[in-house]
Amino acid sequence: MTVFEMAERYYPRLWGVTRLEVLVKAGRLTEEEKERLVKGKEEAE
Repeated sequence: MTVFEMAERYYPRLWGVTRLEVLVKAGRLTEEEKERLVKGKEEAE
């Protein structure tokens, strides 16, 4: 399972935006992937 797949599963239930930002800074998630996750969850609401 990739970090992006884990983020899809755990954001926002267990992981917040701060966690995603940490993963971006660590190079484990791209900024584009983070935005895709955040926008996707906002649109679902």
